[in-house]
Amino acid sequence: MFALSRAFSTHHARRVSLLTRMADAEAMSRQRRALSQLDPHLRRDIGLSDWEIETELRRTLWDVPPNWRR
Repeated sequence: MFALSRAFSTHHARRVSLLTRMADAEAMSRQRRALSQLDPHLRRDIGLSDWEIETELRRTLWDVPPNWRR
């Protein structure tokens, strides 16, 4: 019984992990899309140059800040 419970727990953890990663990827995509649509005065207000924003937009979906990784 313990082995079955452990197997279910492992499967459930993988599923939750996959769903969490998918949600994180969607959040990153949404944030980068919003960043790309900021007006120039708002970009300056948050202290990012056009070059920094363009660099962020060219990053791959899985290239996220280290503190986002679990």
